[in-house]
Amino acid sequence: MLGLAAELSYRLLLRGATFLYQPLFEYQTRKVYGMAPPDERGSNNLKNFANSSNANWVFPNYTSSSNASCKEEFNLALEGIVEALFDKEGRLLRIRGDPILRNHLVNLFHDKEPNFSSTEWREIVRVVTNKEDLPFIIRVRYDYFYAHHYDIKVEESYNGLILTAKEIKDNYPFSLQSSNPAVGADSPWLVPFYAYKTNWKIEGTIAQYNNFGFRDDDIIVPKPEGVVRIVCIGGSTTEEGNSNYATYPNIMERKLKGYFNTDKIDVVNAGICGIRSFGELRRIWDYLALQPDLILYYNAVNDICYHYIPQWVKMPNPYKKWLASSALLNFIFNAKNLPSEEYIANYFRENIFTHLGAMNCACKSKGAEMAVCSFAYPTLKWYELVAKLYCDFNIRNVWISTENPITFRTYTKVIDIYNSELRKFCEEENILYIPVAEEFKASMDHFFDICHMTPLGLDVKTDIIGSYVARWLEKRGLKR
Repeated sequence: MLGLAAELSYRLLLRGATFLYQPLFEYQTRKVYGMAPPDERGSNNLKNFANSSNANWVFPNYTSSSNASCKEEFNLALEGIVEALFDKEGRLLRIRGDPILRNHLVNLFHDKEPNFSSTEWREIVRVVTNKEDLPFIIRVRYDYFYAHHYDIKVEESYNGLILTAKEIKDNYPFSLQSSNPAVGADSPWLVPFYAYKTNWKIEGTIAQYNNFGFRDDDIIVPKPEGVVRIVCIGGSTTEEGNSNYATYPNIMERKLKGYFNTDKIDVVNAGICGIRSFGELRRIWDYLALQPDLILYYNAVNDICYHYIPQWVKMPNPYKKWLASSALLNFIFNAKNLPSEEYIANYFRENIFTHLGAMNCACKSKGAEMAVCSFAYPTLKWYELVAKLYCDFNIRNVWISTENPITFRTYTKVIDIYNSELRKFCEEENILYIPVAEEFKASMDHFFDICHMTPLGLDVKTDIIGSYVARWLEKRGLKR
């Protein structure tokens, strides 16, 4: 009886939270759009630096140069290549390379009843299983957010079969156009969630895009002599701001220029709303075409919330039925909806970290360095119940819609695993790691939702990132 009462009370609390969400949303919106009190709007201070249209679209050269100092797995991913080895019975023994196709092939050959997206994929499985019509060559398309096109070859090896696939990149970015809605004349998108139109400006809009299709001032290429250029990449958490002037890369540029008393620092906002790490890898040559000295990465939420967690909750799970039967139990034991921490950590290494490793290889090939930031979220106290309900509602209604709702606490647990493993990865690969999450003890005054920031939050974020970038600049010989 007590359990029933607790269940009913929690369901009533959730219903009440539904009504609270809209006024809380409006309150947070006021903070974002400059209607907050002055002490919540941020500044351009330097205190923390001392202490710690389709026309004119630029098609870059997508021919990459392999880097011998990089792991083979990263080089393969950079080239869009997958190599798979099968035994004589058609069993998959080893597979490596581009995570997008690699994951698809693993599912095809491990699933007893694979879901074929086309007859071409059915043919590939038939050839490998029956060892017929070898060598076998075919061109296929695989839709995973974007439309990916591959040339695939299956041939005999001394102890089985080898499948080699290479992504066709000849008509990037248009070849990636998939089932996303058609782009209208008034839309800034060239390819949704991948590339904006160049020189797109419409009066009255918050965002405007430059000669390279990024939300910043026009970029001069070749880079002027003596200029140090930092290109900030990521999703909306990089691009965001009330104006181009108010984005974190632009704020950081002004702080760095003031700190070093120079105009030879150029920080570019190359964030793309909604982009995932596999999209960023495919755009790495666009970023490098800007001739950066440093690529600065801040992202994670798009991969985790839109791709990883929705896949994880579909996996076989002994807790799924009883968690689905009770809203209260699902809240208390919510993390049981996901696989083990070890599985999640390994999944990050095989996917998003492979993309980051491949991007780092590309940077090395062009003489640039890479820095990666841990990903921040609101750090709420145990008694901030209203804020927690707001974040829970935001998670399940905006970011992750699943049969068993994911809570904000589960989301932060996943982000903590990501940040912990990211630090290890950066140490292994000699990539500059910037501990934004660790140093950013943020409240809901700093965040609009689970990841996007208010002007106050963006100001603190630039102090943290900027302090590490300032040390990097000093090591390069820049003096105050």
